[in-house]
Amino acid sequence: MKNKLSIFLVGILAVTFLDSLGAIASRQLNFNYSLLSIVSFIVYVSFAFFLARQTDKKTTIILTGLLGLFDATIGWKISELLGANTGENEIEITTTILITTVILMTVFSCLLGLLGWWLSKKISKSNDN
Repeated sequence: MKNKLSIFLVGILAVTFLDSLGAIASRQLNFNYSLLSIVSFIVYVSFAFFLARQTDKKTTIILTGLLGLFDATIGWKISELLGANTGENEIEITTTILITTVILMTVFSCLLGLLGWWLSKKISKSNDN
């Protein structure tokens, strides 16, 4: 129990760090913040990979989904507060857009969690041989 909670907290810190540093860097270096999505996805898969070594598939997917939920809500707010450069398209964030984004991000992060779990098991099997 302790190990998976520690890994979850490290995941939360990694996402928070990426959202904060990414928002500041995108503004200072004038690049679109959305380009960091790939780095975010790598964080999710890595998180799930290490988590899968400590727990089962269901827990790995759920905790990775919660990480995505955190990123889609609190992480989004952090990036807004720090003035992330999201381009010149000013889209009004309505409640519908927010809810849809949160749901899609949570589901997508669950899929990334499944990928991380699969990679962990695949690598574990190849090391056993």
